[in-house]
Parts: sequence; C-alpha cells; structure tokens
Amino acid sequence: MRKFLLSVVGVFGVIAFLAGGAAAKNAKYRKVPGAKGKALEMRTITYNGSTNGRMVIEVTNTGKTKQSFDAAGLYFVPGGDPEKAPQRLGAAGPFEVVTKKGTSEAIEQLDVAPGATVKLELHVFCIDSHRSSPDSSTPFEVAAKRMPKKLRTEINAETKKILKKHKNKVAPAASEIQSHVWKSRDAKWIELEGERANEKSSDDDRPQQRQERRRPRRQK
Repeated sequence: MRKFLLSVVGVFGVIAFLAGGAAAKNAKYRKVPGAKGKALEMRTITYNGSTNGRMVIEVTNTGKTKQSFDAAGLYFVPGGDPEKAPQRLGAAGPFEVVTKKGTSEAIEQLDVAPGATVKLELHVFCIDSHRSSPDSSTPFEVAAKRMPKKLRTEINAETKKILKKHKNKVAPAASEIQSHVWKSRDAKWIELEGERANEKSSDDDRPQQRQERRRPRRQK
C-alpha cells in the first residue's frame, strides 16, 4: 500500500463487466452514506467471510462530475429479524478495486468518473461480538448512515497502526483488528441500524458476555 489513493477519471468509465453476478441483479442501489449530493450510489453484491472477511460492493456515479468514495465508517446490516440476525459488519482499513485482472493495490479513497460503475472489495469486521457469525449466504445492506465520527475515527486510526506492524497485509492482521473493533465498539455502546430490543446491555453484563464469546486474543 502506498498513498492509498487511486483516481478513476476515465479508466473505469467503460467497465461494464463489473455488474456482478446473478445475486447482484436483485440488489438495490442506495445513496452512499455521507457522500456529497446524490450522484454516488452503491449496492452490496456478496459477502465472503465469517466473523470478518470481504464485502463485495458496486459503486456507481450517476452524475456529471467525478465523485469521491471512501469506506470509513460504512457498516452493513444483515437481512431478516434483528433478534435472530447474525453480526453486523463494519468496514475498517483500505479496500481494493476489482478488475478483469484481479484486484488493485489497497487504497483508502477512490475518485469515480461520471457514468462509471466499479466493483470493490471492502475489508469488514464484526461489530456485534455477542451475535453469531454470518456466512456467504447472509444478505446484507449498507446502513443508511455511517458509524458516528468518533467511533469510526478510533477504529481506523488503530487499524492503520496494526496494518503497518504487519507490513500492510490484512490476513495476518485480521485477528488483531477484529479485537480492536470489538473493544472500540463495546467501550461506549451506541445504537446503530439493525439494533435488537435489548442490544444495549449494561456494563455489568458485557464482561460476562465477552467471556462467553470465542474471540481472538489481542496480539502483543
């Protein structure tokens, strides 16, 4: 990873093949949360992972000027009854652009050209340590708003430090990032989209819940 910045002014404007598979045909585009204006839209395609993994999405620019996309603070809500649904997933760290030749280097920001549609792979991590893990069959939709600024800033700042320690390789850093996301999320519980009726447990309950969860230990 270098500057985590890729400008897409015309290169991806003709990438019609990035429309995705059959699962994407029924997905609905939604305005990218936090994006300026209404031109930048996105939809989820599929999730590859369990407690953490990669969320494959499409981003399209319906406007007449380039639009900037970043994943900081985006989180995804599983379909169905929240009382029975598995973990919600939050984006952390850089993401990759999917092309015919594979994926790009990891980036943090993407300028999407007018009329362009790009497929991206976001690194996502569980934000509900007390829920069961999702799988590739779990349908997800992006939440209407991003995580609160303080929470997403804390998650991404530490994620960068962890990735740097692991030479910017997500796979060996995933366990440590996941532990950090849980710690940040549980420190001051904030209600998010897809909340259960009793999701906001008391501080006295949370330590006991954490002991019952099988979570990776923070690496030293």
